Amino acid sequence: MKKLLKNSQFALFLLLVATVIIFGIINPDILSAASLFALARTCAVPAIFALAIMVIMILGELDMSFCMIGAFAAYATMYFLTSKGYMEVPLILIFAMSILIGVILQLFNWVLIDRLKMKSFIATLGTQTFLKGAVLAFVSSSYIYTLPNSAVKFGSTYMATAKYGSGVESQLPSAILLTLAMYFILHMVLEHTNFGRKLYAIGGDADAAKRAGIAVSRTRFWAFIIVGIICGTGGVIHNCLGRCSLPMPTDLVGQELNGMAAVVLGRGATMRGRGTVIGTFLGVLLLQFISNNLIMIGVPSYYQDFVTGVIVFLGLVSQSRQRNGGSNKKEKKEAMA
Repeated sequence: MKKLLKNSQFALFLLLVATVIIFGIINPDILSAASLFALARTCAVPAIFALAIMVIMILGELDMSFCMIGAFAAYATMYFLTSKGYMEVPLILIFAMSILIGVILQLFNWVLIDRLKMKSFIATLGTQTFLKGAVLAFVSSSYIYTLPNSAVKFGSTYMATAKYGSGVESQLPSAILLTLAMYFILHMVLEHTNFGRKLYAIGGDADAAKRAGIAVSRTRFWAFIIVGIICGTGGVIHNCLGRCSLPMPTDLVGQELNGMAAVVLGRGATMRGRGTVIGTFLGVLLLQFISNNLIMIGVPSYYQDFVTGVIVFLGLVSQSRQRNGGSNKKEKKEAMA
């Protein structure tokens, strides 16, 4: 039992349950099925992008461009298809085109970070800024409100419908199944494959991993490909659920901090962490639940950023103390030896 209580994912789960109960007491509508469906809808896209930054943070790096890459990949795909009149293309082709663009852009980040040895924060911030200018200068600045029919159908397919006490309906989108599938696949990769163990080893100490025989550069290469796949997929799902495509959607671009906060909450950035995908998922749920329901209980929306910032700060302080504690114990053991 003590081991379970010390588990960061279990502690986060208890925090989520406590938060739900507190908000539910304030506003009983929050505990309804309609509220749960609304939470699932708002979590579908942020949860996917949280996976992208989680992989990067496991490597011990930061990425400020992952949201912009997803937005750029999806918008460029939708703009090409709609401008050419390809409105009957299959959904799988839309995903494939967006994923291809996402992978290419993330491999550009890989070159900057792995080959040119640039600091990941600076390199990806440069990528983000470049893409913001490129999408407006070389693609388009217009909003696309008529998407290919397969994208519209995917975004408007629901598994269930529920009503709030006021009579307002809330739907559970089928897109959430794709989000859950991505979480399951990545969880299996990280926890049950040699590749996943290599990622954690590199994030813990890249030099030690190289001395242990791990091909650090090649492992990073495949990790950035995975992140590109996630970004390209997330961008298309964002467009489908919104039923439009924007060059720089404000509910996606600029939300990088929320994804990082979810990872920090779930301890997805620590080498010793286990079940990091589960932790990240719980982190997304907690942040989105707070964000959704602060408005419902009458709290101004600008407090959401304050709450997110506090969570990131506390999480980073906690991780720093854990690392320092581990280093001190190691030094004591070496001194005693």
